[in-house]
Amino acid sequence: MILYLYRLLTWIAIIPVCMVARNHPNFRGTILKRLGCKMPLRPTGKIIWLHCSSLGEVKAAALLVDALKKIRPEVKICVSSMTLTGRDEALKTKGIDMVFPFPFDLACIMSRYFKVLKPEALVIMETEIWPNMLFEAKKADIKVVFANARMTQKSARNFTFIKPLLKSALSEALILAIAKEDASRFKSLGAKKVEVLGNIKFDQVKAADLSKRKSLKMNITGNGSPVFIAGSVREGEEKFVVEAVKQASLKITGLVSIIAPRHSNRVGLVCELLEASNIEFSLRSAKAQSQVIVVDTMGELFELYGASDCAFVGGSLIDLGGQNILEPVAWGVPVIHGKFMSNFTWALDVLGKRTVCVDNPSELGAAVIEVFSSMPKYQDNAQKALDSLSVLKGISMEYALKI
Repeated sequence: MILYLYRLLTWIAIIPVCMVARNHPNFRGTILKRLGCKMPLRPTGKIIWLHCSSLGEVKAAALLVDALKKIRPEVKICVSSMTLTGRDEALKTKGIDMVFPFPFDLACIMSRYFKVLKPEALVIMETEIWPNMLFEAKKADIKVVFANARMTQKSARNFTFIKPLLKSALSEALILAIAKEDASRFKSLGAKKVEVLGNIKFDQVKAADLSKRKSLKMNITGNGSPVFIAGSVREGEEKFVVEAVKQASLKITGLVSIIAPRHSNRVGLVCELLEASNIEFSLRSAKAQSQVIVVDTMGELFELYGASDCAFVGGSLIDLGGQNILEPVAWGVPVIHGKFMSNFTWALDVLGKRTVCVDNPSELGAAVIEVFSSMPKYQDNAQKALDSLSVLKGISMEYALKI
């Protein structure tokens, strides 16, 4: 009954959705393909259909694609994505043979895609649960795998309302979860084949050339002064970071601080807050040496973490789920974060208590001072965190072997 109601609602909604979405960047020029009126040209040979919601999932999937091609070079990887940025990234990714927009989740459309593509497996990255897609794959006897599967507590609660539907949809799917908590939530929704393999994103962390740390630091400071970086600073955290920089500068001689907002449209606000606090600064694009540097460039954050002695990772002082703490860990840098890390509990589980967690945003400055004051202790923790990360490389190959 729930499935019939879902199918009725999707049929009712499809025309208004097409009208509203047709000019959106993610949907422009793709409506006929999403409706199954214009089908992608099927590559010859065996096919795996890999679905990635957006850019982040495509980046993680690149590692899985590479592993699949190593063990099965003859297989063709076809990737669907909901977003334009996801499709653009997929087109640039080595090993992906075809890219197309994700079709609308109507039974007749999904049935047509499975008949045309004839994939031997449907691999869904993370948490994309589309009932008609799953039921039509089951009807066509196509293996369904959720790779790097994760399920937040909030999502599990929301899905409870359609649990009978999901119990049937997930009954034959293989769930390869990133952590035991995610596995448990999938089981609670009716999934029967559930395994915990870990997070592919451990493989996604770039290999840091630790021999470059000194030169990276000299490039920033010119004299090897201590460096603190606040990376991926999110909206609402800027004032706490600026205050922390102000406090730390009074206690740590010669401290150079780098502030890297997560989004470029927040650079102006950071500059205004620094000016209001009478703190001199320069923009990273100016390449000038300064006691405070505001990052207004793209693609540098990973190496800037390598130039630092202590890193704060944002998105965690307020309830935003956190950001990737593994990048500074990959450099062996002591890491500070807030208590809101719900999107990265899988990383914290592996790192153990080798990071510094501040319960209150106002404590950030004191935490920075503490790390620099007791650097040998925190460097030792950072090295142990790096060792923990190194042990986990190769997870993407484990996933590939299960598909």
